[in-house]
Order: sequence, then structure tokens, then C-alpha cells
Amino acid sequence: MREKEMVLEVNATLRNSNIRGPPPSEHSLRNLVVLMAQHKARERVRPEDVLECVKKHRLFPQAEASIRLRIPDIKKFLHLDIEGPNPYAAMAVILILSECVGDVQALVSLLSGCMSQTSITEYLSHMAMMLLALERNGIHISNRLHYNIYYVLHLLENGPFSVCSDQTGCPQVQLTREQQQILSHDIQPEHVVKIIAFAGTGKTTTLIKYAELRPHIRFLYVAFNSSVASEARRRFPSNVDCKTVHSLAYRDVGWRYKPKMTPNLYPFSINFALPAGRGGFVRAKVIATTLSAFMASADPTISTRHVPFDYVTHKGRRTVIDSENQQLFAQDAQTIWGKMTDINEKSKRAYYMTHDGYMKLWQLSKPKRRLSDQYDVIFLDEAQDCTPAIMDVLLSQRCGKILVGDPHQQIYTFRGAVNALTTASHTHIFYLTQSFRFGAEIAYVGATILKVCKGVQKILVGGKQEGGVCDEMANKALEAMRTGVSSARGKIGILSRCNSGVFKGAVQLTDANPNCRVHFIGGVENAGLDKIMDVYHLMTQENKNEKSRLIKDAIIRSFSMREDCAFLAFKKYVTQTDDKELDGKVIIVEKYQKRIPELVARLKGCSEVSLHEADFTVGTVHKAKGLEFDTVIINDDFAYIPTSGHNLSRVPDFSFSRIPADEWNLLYVAVTRARTSLVLTKNILRILTVAKEYFLTSRVSMEAGSAPLPCSISDCPNCITPGSAFTMSKQSFKCTDRVTSSGPLCEKCVWTRIGPTAFLMTDEVFSMADRPERLEPPIHYPFFMALFF
Repeated sequence: MREKEMVLEVNATLRNSNIRGPPPSEHSLRNLVVLMAQHKARERVRPEDVLECVKKHRLFPQAEASIRLRIPDIKKFLHLDIEGPNPYAAMAVILILSECVGDVQALVSLLSGCMSQTSITEYLSHMAMMLLALERNGIHISNRLHYNIYYVLHLLENGPFSVCSDQTGCPQVQLTREQQQILSHDIQPEHVVKIIAFAGTGKTTTLIKYAELRPHIRFLYVAFNSSVASEARRRFPSNVDCKTVHSLAYRDVGWRYKPKMTPNLYPFSINFALPAGRGGFVRAKVIATTLSAFMASADPTISTRHVPFDYVTHKGRRTVIDSENQQLFAQDAQTIWGKMTDINEKSKRAYYMTHDGYMKLWQLSKPKRRLSDQYDVIFLDEAQDCTPAIMDVLLSQRCGKILVGDPHQQIYTFRGAVNALTTASHTHIFYLTQSFRFGAEIAYVGATILKVCKGVQKILVGGKQEGGVCDEMANKALEAMRTGVSSARGKIGILSRCNSGVFKGAVQLTDANPNCRVHFIGGVENAGLDKIMDVYHLMTQENKNEKSRLIKDAIIRSFSMREDCAFLAFKKYVTQTDDKELDGKVIIVEKYQKRIPELVARLKGCSEVSLHEADFTVGTVHKAKGLEFDTVIINDDFAYIPTSGHNLSRVPDFSFSRIPADEWNLLYVAVTRARTSLVLTKNILRILTVAKEYFLTSRVSMEAGSAPLPCSISDCPNCITPGSAFTMSKQSFKCTDRVTSSGPLCEKCVWTRIGPTAFLMTDEVFSMADRPERLEPPIHYPFFMALFF
């Protein structure tokens, strides 16, 4: 049956079963349980045997009480001549109350004693389909309900199996069906194949096996990072050449500019190359941005389309650039580009050639057949980080292309990267969605971030590995971070959004334990400590000659020669050029003041070269991409969520779509670095609550006559309803930046958070008092929103 017809049929079932309104019914889950009680197994199954198995599940007492007290019609009209509740109804309530994938796996394990795997899969698929339909019809249920079942179905139906990868026919590796589909595709010269690979799903392994199965084909593996290319050379077979894209460009074009190479375009240098009357750091920043946009593009010449839409004024305000000034900026940028391409022009630093510059020249030289003359197939790794210039070269080759990457790990748009996995046309597309890195709980957090923040419908799953979120191992890692003492070397990664967060984290570790060993991702020499000292000297040193002697960075040193207000002038430059890196250094220096020399010396002394020998590893997500750790602690400097999901509608200025996608990608990358354990922040918890995941756990209600328990939500006047089928309670979590409270919730607060599950507990939800909500965004919330809007 076609998908549209299936959707129509499912929606008709929802309406006919009173599961879906309009308007949506508070009894939607009750009616779903009634519908599932009527499930017909195609294979003969004895209901009494099923019930005996289901009774052994830990959630059966809650399920039995809910059916008996809240849905008595099942017993009345769907009687199966057995003692006890309808087993299919009990299974439905258990699935609704399941807190994790493990609860669903436990049910499957119990049912395997009385039902075939086919019958179990049929029931789970039926339930998963109805839950997904409820979600997509706006019924306020947790995405956890469908995710748990989908995950188990994925493991049942897409489990790994042996694949022969050598000529003897002996099984060499365990590959998933998704991987096998890719390996079975024989690429042709006109093919452009996309592989959308979620975090940790074995994309490199898949490419290696693809090349091993085709020893007669010449492959080129293209990476962006030299360390990645080096590791690939070690792992790929001999019929694969592994190179960085810049090495290809340097071989053809870049070598000519070796005497005048510079790592980046600096507004400071561009300022001194501008015509009289058109200088200043603000204008220089616009021209630097224009040149960067042109070099990243596939365009042959600089035009106004490369000029940014707006710029930051001298007073720090954003101003739109009018058409006349766009033309002037484009002309100035073209003049500088012409000087950059002149091999002999070295009169000003602004005329030196950058790596992106010779990459652009390579693209403009139209190396159309150079690569396809040497290779039959090109592997492009991390395709989501390609610039249009790179894509223009690689897609023009007359050979097969395989683009591999994760569009949700695109975190370099500020460098002009585009998502080639979306923009480039393809002949074939494959997906890798099962991660080998982590288990169900970490996968759930990653999948929910993508769904809530970016609207992604494709579901990330993990394997059968044990592990969790804010679990006992996470608590031990937090205690290790608090004390600076770790017994698990090379196991704990502390990841931040910004360099200032990395510095702060390293200081906290060494404040707690001056002898701890800290590995800085990318090396301590690249952690920006010398620039922090330069900014410190600029701020504190009064003698300008001494300042000049102490400061190593040329741009910072140039401000030291001012007679007065050197530091304020430097801060003004940072603001006018919108230099995020230097701004982070200023924040650090102004926060720690006189402690800076001692802290920098201490961090250098505590640094450990080897990640595997370090007590802790710290770094930004940008540098941690491609790495993984047993435990990941996420810092609290990522995108800010002002409140929990049930209150978010009361913050009209907030919208997930208004925050740049890179910000959510950074959070997703951070989460998916964890193998076994993950420490969340309050902001990640708030994202989960938008998906109605509040980590509530069900308990059997207290005996009749017991004093009613008050609701644990602050200011809520309600108590747990006497005679409720079961109770729901919050769990306490230790997060990076807080410890969440725990305690029972009244049915009205359950309704507010996870909707119709409350009516599986009691009929009295709407007669209960409303909690007087008081919501005021934190004082820094408007500042955060101003960063993007």
C-alpha cells in the first residue's frame, strides 16, 4: 500500500476509535489501549499464556490497575474468558509507561516464551504506528513512547549479520543491512551517490569494505583534515589514495605562493591596504568577509552577492549595507584579490595568499579531468563541510562520486561551508542510522535534539551497548570533575561551545587538584594561552616598550605602541571586527585579572600530550569532532533554552528555528561523542521536555487510607488523587550545572507535561486546581537572543 493511502487509513482508524478529535481527546491513550486490546495476531496465540508472561513485567501492576480502574469497558466488552486483564491491553499500557528501551526489551523477552518473533514484531509495529500517528496529529505524548518501540524493532529487524569480504568466502566482519545495501551498489562513472551517515554509524568502515570488495578499481579518498587523511592511509587498502583537498590544490597551484603564505585574512592588515577615506576596521571586516565568501563560492568573479547583508558599526550596532556601498566593498575586495593572486606582490600583509585563496585559484583553473584521469571513484568524506568551490571541482570529474557525511554535523558555515549532502544532485542515496558508538539512552538524546531543534524525522538509533544519561557513571565523572581526581585515565571528555568555556573548565579542574593531568584537544600550544597572556600584558603593562617586548602576537602588539588606552583601543577593534576568538580572550582576561599569569603557567604545567594518559580531556566541540569518550560532560555555554517545554509558549521571542542550525549541530555533535555515559545540562533537559520527555517514573499507588501525598512541583496546591491507578514521580538528576529535584506529581501536573497519560491515572484531572505559573526569563536571556537576531 502506498504511503499516502496508509496515512489516510491510520488517520481514519484514529477518528473511528475516538483516539483523535477534532479536538484532540484527553482520552486518546485510553482509547488507544482499547484499540490495541482488539489486536489480532495472524498466528494462533493463547491469551492466557500471553497474560502469564506479561504479568512478570515490572510495570504490570500499574498496567493492571489502570485497566481495571480507568478502562473497565475492556473487561466488559472485550472479555477473553481469562482471569485478569486483556493481555494486549496490558502490553499497551506497559509500552506507554516504559521509561527506556530496556523496558520494551524486557517485554519482548517475556513474550518470546509464548509468541513467535513475527507475532511480537506485528504487535510492536502496530503500537508504534499508532503512537507515531498520535504524535503527528498533535496529541501531546512523549516522543519516547514511539522511540522505545522503534528502537527495539530496529534491533530485531536490522540486526548485524556476517558478510564475506574476501575471496575465500570467509566472514570477516559484522555489517548491518544498511551497510550491506551500500556495498551491493556497483557505482558507474555517471553516478553521484550520497551516504547520509549519523554519528558513529560506521561510515569509514563501510568505505573501507567498499574498496576492499573492488580491488580492481582506483579510489581517491578526499578529507579536509591532515590527521584524518593520515589515519585513512593507515586503514584503507592499497587501491585507495588518501589526500586532503588542500594538498590537491597545493600540488597544482598553491606551491607557487609559498613565499607569501598567510593562515588567514585579517581585518587589521586589510585596513592598511584600503584607499584613503575608505579605511577603518569596520570596513576592513566587511571586505575580509566578502573575500572569504568569494573564495568559498563557485563564482568566477567578486560581486555584490559576496558582500554581507549588514555589518557592526563603531558603536556595536548592526547596520544594513545599501547597494551603493555594496558596490564599493566589492570593488575594494576585487582590488585586494588581484594583489593576492600576484605572486610578486608582497608590499602589504593583506596581499598574502591564504589556503582558501589558492583553493579558489585551483577551482578557477578548471581542473576538470585531472582527477578522473587518475581515479575511477572519488570518496568525499565529511561532505557536509564542503564549500561550493570544492564541490565545483569534485562534481565536475568524469568518474563516480560517493559523498559521505552527516548533515547535522555541519558546524563550519562561518567558513563558507555548504551542506553538499543537501545541495548537490544525486543519482542514489543511502542512510546509515544505527550507531556503533553508544546505546539507547545517548541515541535518544541525540535523536530528540535533531527532532525538536531541526525537525528531523529520520531516527538515530544505537546498539545494544549498556550505558545511560546522568547515570551512576556520570555521577562519578561529575565528582571527579569537582575534585580534579580521576581514576579513569583517557575516559572523561569535557566539551564546551567556546574557548572561554574550555579555559574555565581547565581552571576549575586545576583549582581543585593542581596535580591533575589535562589533555587539551588540538594540543596546549593551540589552546590560545599565549594570546591570553598577550591580552593580559596589553591590559596591565604600563610601559609601552615592555608591552611590545612581552607581546608575541603581531596584531595585539601593534596596539601596545599607543600612548594611552591601548587595551580600550584593542577592545574597540575586537568589537568592530566582530572577532569572536579575540573577544573570548578579552572575556577571560577581564574575569581572572591578576590570576592570569599563574593560571596560564599552571595549565601549561598540567597539560598532558597523550589523551589516553590524561585524567581529563577538555576542548571545544569544533576540535572534538571525530573523537569519542567513555563519558562526556557537556558545558553550559551552548544555545540557551529559556524554560521547560510546557511553559515555552509563554516566551514569545523564542523559537528553535530562529537560532542558527550550526548551534544545534554543535550540541548534537557534543552529545554523540559519548560512548557509555553522558552528563546533561539544564538546557538539554529543557529540549527533551519539548518532546514531552520529563523522565517521569510510574509507581503503584499507596494503599487506601494513606495520607495523600502533596505534589512536589513548587506552588502547586494539589495532592495525589486518592484511588489513582498509579503515581508518577520526577527523578533527580545531577547535571553539569544543577541537580534536579525529585518527587511525586499530581495528575494535573502530569497532564500539563505529558498530556493524556494523566487519564490513565485518574478521571479527576480537570477538577484539580491549576498551578499559579510565574515565569520570568533570566536577565541574560535578551542578551542571548541579541546574539542571533
